[in-house]
Amino acid sequence: MSPLDELRRSLASPGPVYVCVGDEGLFVAEAVEAVRAAVLTGGLAAFNHAVFSGGEEGAAGVAAACRQVPVMAALRLVELRQVQDSNVATLDALLEYVAAPVDSTVLLISGLKMPAAVGGTDRGVRVINAVKKVGLVVKLDGAGMDPAAFARARARPWNATVDHGAVQALLDLGGEDFDALAGNVERCAAFVGEGGAVTAAVVREVCVSTAEADVWGLTDAIVAGNVDGAVGALHHLLEDGEPPHRLMASIAWQLRQVLLVQDALRRRIPEREAGVRMPPFKLRAVREMVERRPVSPSGWLEALAVASRRMNSSRAGDRRVLEAFVLGLVIRG
Repeated sequence: MSPLDELRRSLASPGPVYVCVGDEGLFVAEAVEAVRAAVLTGGLAAFNHAVFSGGEEGAAGVAAACRQVPVMAALRLVELRQVQDSNVATLDALLEYVAAPVDSTVLLISGLKMPAAVGGTDRGVRVINAVKKVGLVVKLDGAGMDPAAFARARARPWNATVDHGAVQALLDLGGEDFDALAGNVERCAAFVGEGGAVTAAVVREVCVSTAEADVWGLTDAIVAGNVDGAVGALHHLLEDGEPPHRLMASIAWQLRQVLLVQDALRRRIPEREAGVRMPPFKLRAVREMVERRPVSPSGWLEALAVASRRMNSSRAGDRRVLEAFVLGLVIRG
């Protein structure tokens, strides 16, 4: 059983404290989402959710927040993110609280790792040992995770299959970097569409493309609402011979990344924790764009779904479908 599976199994009856740490940001983000989904139910979730960051002033208030009573709900969720940045006061507050946690609160501690020892006392280890007595500690570093099973699981939202040859091609491309593997599987699944089959040939066609930087130029223009820039970038890509289906898959993946950046900004969490996978220079540019011109997730996702259905139903008008899709995104913002 993988660490994530163990976590999900325990959430059938949530415990008082969870520690989810590891260097695989994708897995940490999924663990955090799993805890949230299990604990925050009903229409008053916002009243029963408090978030602290280990590096921020006032993080030691996490213990006091845990002792508050839920509002018209069975449980309250308190998160301490980026625990690796916590100071001594915050760790001492955690130690005191974990020794006698409140039944009506679930405390979720997440980040890369527990802080290193300070002043000869390893408070991080002490917190871990204390949590093990009352809750669950989940280490999310990819150890024991089968890349093939992971790849197939990432394609399930499209009901797409990933054959053995495709798995090997994906591993040859990015190794066992689960962030990269997830991104490449999502690109391929978007390319083959609902119920499609991801093969080694698909991986080579979709993931080994020299046009990705140019596609980012198109995505930038869409986010900025620049009609001339978007149309010009699209026509340049098409004239260079990029197949419309592959462009659609690349645009869809990049737009999802933009939405993840926007979501991370709104929730004030690290982009890596939100599942963002893009170069640092591009991340900075996208962050600035969505701060200037927020985008509509529902509008974009609806447009993607409609365009994908149209493109997969008939290849005769692929180019026209793609052009209409891009123009529609720019206009609707």
